[in-house]
Amino acid sequence: MIQTPPIFAGELKKDFSEIEYAIRVAREYVTKIRVNDKSFKEQDNIAHVDKDFFKVFNFPLEEGNPDEVLAQRNSVVLSETMALKYFGHSDPVGKTLMLLGDDSILYTVTGVAKDFPVNSSFRYDILVPRTSAPDYEADIAKGLGTFSDPLILQLKKGTDARMLEHKLDAFGKKYFAATLKEWASFPGSELRPENFHIYLRPFAQAHYNVSPGWGHYTDLKNIYQLVSLAIVILLIACLNYILLTLTGTVSRSEEVGIRKTVGAPKMQIILQFYIETQLLAFVAVLIGFVLSVVCLPVFSNLVGSELRLEFFSLKTIGAMLCLVALALGLLAGVYPALVMSGLKPLNMMRKFSAYRLNPFLSRILVVTQFSVCIILVISTLAIGKQMRFINHKDLGFDKDQVVTIDNPYDWNNLRSTYQLRDRLSHFASTEPSIDNFTSSFLGYNNSNNHLIHGEKTMVEAFTVDYNYFSFFKIPIIKGRSFSPGISGDSAKLDLSPAQHMENASAAWQATVVNETLYNMLGRPPLNEINRELGGIIIGVCKDYYPDDLTKKIGPIYHKIATGFLPFFSFRIKAGQNIPDVMDKIKSNWDKLTGNEPFSYTFLDETIAKNYESYKKWMKTVTVSCLLAIVIACLGLFGLSGLTTVNRIKEIGIRKILGASVGNLFIMLNRGTFIMSLIAFLIAVPVAMYLVNAWLQNFAYRIHAGWALFIWAGIISLSTALIAVSYHTIKTAVSNPVRSLRTE
Repeated sequence: MIQTPPIFAGELKKDFSEIEYAIRVAREYVTKIRVNDKSFKEQDNIAHVDKDFFKVFNFPLEEGNPDEVLAQRNSVVLSETMALKYFGHSDPVGKTLMLLGDDSILYTVTGVAKDFPVNSSFRYDILVPRTSAPDYEADIAKGLGTFSDPLILQLKKGTDARMLEHKLDAFGKKYFAATLKEWASFPGSELRPENFHIYLRPFAQAHYNVSPGWGHYTDLKNIYQLVSLAIVILLIACLNYILLTLTGTVSRSEEVGIRKTVGAPKMQIILQFYIETQLLAFVAVLIGFVLSVVCLPVFSNLVGSELRLEFFSLKTIGAMLCLVALALGLLAGVYPALVMSGLKPLNMMRKFSAYRLNPFLSRILVVTQFSVCIILVISTLAIGKQMRFINHKDLGFDKDQVVTIDNPYDWNNLRSTYQLRDRLSHFASTEPSIDNFTSSFLGYNNSNNHLIHGEKTMVEAFTVDYNYFSFFKIPIIKGRSFSPGISGDSAKLDLSPAQHMENASAAWQATVVNETLYNMLGRPPLNEINRELGGIIIGVCKDYYPDDLTKKIGPIYHKIATGFLPFFSFRIKAGQNIPDVMDKIKSNWDKLTGNEPFSYTFLDETIAKNYESYKKWMKTVTVSCLLAIVIACLGLFGLSGLTTVNRIKEIGIRKILGASVGNLFIMLNRGTFIMSLIAFLIAVPVAMYLVNAWLQNFAYRIHAGWALFIWAGIISLSTALIAVSYHTIKTAVSNPVRSLRTE
């Protein structure tokens, strides 16, 4: 899959017999659709594809023939969801709908496809022929002047993909030679034609990579992280089984002693305990599988992705469960079996009166698992602190109570756009529940390549309304804001070549720049033409964060919108009933637009969605941390029981000699303190590295100070003490006569 000119697919199909199908997939980002007298606005779910799409991909068609559904220019295939949305429960095949745009086209429904799977790279609800796109002929006429279409090739059976890749690479160097030479000649271009290559990437691999024009993809990093967390928790669970098994050794010591006394070989005892553990592992895996099926919706919500068992065959699920059970049986069963088989019969027959288990390996593993828990605790605290920092960070503008509505009109319908803006502005001024109105939306911008101090610099250009800064409460710290009473604020400047930088973008208007850009330009005088900007700076606004906090504030200039307005924004007064106000806005909207689609979002929710993946990851790590801590506590619980079994006679003697419960508690938990301290010292540098690496995703972030690690240590130590208290307190308060009776 590569981003290519639309003309390229036909050239490859013609010149390379190894290619069976060449499929272009051009996604439409926003499209308005009219069905009878109703209008709908669709976003990111429409694609223009080649007619062989359903021959290459086996997405099931509920109605229609894969060879014919996209054969005609005015054909359209709908998903089941869209067919129900547009036509209800009636048969949609043969009915029509219109895609509105520069060239509105009437399409006939020729097929209905099942909804694309949620794990698919394609999640389209409407498919139309690539040749029906309004700009298709223009794109073909541009030749190599536009790289717009992801291209998917299906090779004929028996084709050597590596050999074809070499042939395509050689073909591409000749085919694109003139275009590459032109691009390389641009000032400041770092492109070298000899570095241009064409690669074939298996389609399955493309699913795990970000690429321009590509739809849904899965981030392998998230998968690796989730698998790592699952493995860590399973390993901790296996260790705890070992510890709890060793703790229960006393109850089966006589059995093992008798078996060894009557001649049972060591291997038989090893197999006995291992098989018991293996059977237990199989039962545990089956129970875990049933619980996972029941809890699948919870897991889906936790990781932010729909999980379905039908993605896997029964054969695959069965094989994976068997492998997991065998692995768990080996990990959890071998060590206890070896320990039990190695005990001396005489010691076991005397009920451990003169024998002690030596859980040295167990102590090492407990330190390891507790180190992992501390790392997870620190990570959870750091992620939570960063999320709180983001939520409470002053973004430099007021985002509260702002609702933004999509412009229902097309780019070429400026008259209707500006009429609607004026009418909405009048409605806002007369409606008591609305505080303000503007026809621009924070974050809608384009990037221009300016030359500042001789270096190429990407500068964001915001097209705004006159009251943009007052609406969002962004302070003007120097000069003035835009004014509708000054005609020059919206007029296009007629600049001479000497008034702007050659081979660089220009603003061509009066501008208000942010502090960052103003400082980059060297704090030039206002109300004069700035050659590097190619416009007049009339004011400087305080820096604010138009993007999320993963990015630094960049250079921005604002100018009055004279073209298309993509959004309209209302600020609702504080204390108002939001649903009631939205009903009023919707009612007025329907009157002004003739029931055009009413698509809106709240600005604070839009900003919050920028961090949705981080919040989901925080929930995942937090739940994993809690599970790991609970399981680790079971391990400490088991080790505490093992320690008290080993020292029960000693404790009895100490109590007879006058030792208090407090002294015994401290003595028995000294090892826990030491192990917790060692685990803490191991975990801190590792956690510090991981936390700082994660925080690098944010341009504005917290400082992971020592307080974070101290709190993690306190939480971990407190949890450890709670885990070991049962056995230690129980033994410390027990009657010493019982422990000494058998001595």
